[in-house]
Amino acid sequence: MLTYYVLDGSIYQAPQLCNVFAARVGRALYHISKAFTTAASKLEKIGFVDVENENTAPESKVTKETIDFKELKRLDHILASMQRKLPPAPPPPPFPEGYTPPTAEGEKSFENQQAEAQPPVDPIIDQGPSKRRKF
Repeated sequence: MLTYYVLDGSIYQAPQLCNVFAARVGRALYHISKAFTTAASKLEKIGFVDVENENTAPESKVTKETIDFKELKRLDHILASMQRKLPPAPPPPPFPEGYTPPTAEGEKSFENQQAEAQPPVDPIIDQGPSKRRKF
């Protein structure tokens, strides 16, 4: 079954759903594969090797990783410089009009909840008067 749509006075044929899914899955798999290939090549450059590829027996004792203080200071310096460059996080936006945040008073009786309940207002549907000028 073919689907058509009209956009700015022109008629277009919509792609079939199976073709859309196939293209998106294929694109996602390509990007995931490329990411793993890039990560593997970068790990090889810095000296990490896959243990499964080596024929050595895994050691049972746990080795502690030594902390390099130069790397630690470098990392602290990078984080401090990023913190100075970036502005502080903005405050959260205010709650919409008529919205009451949930309270810790979960012990309210059912009658009180019904008496206090207001009709729900959908913010997507109820956006106030239209912004277009009517001629």
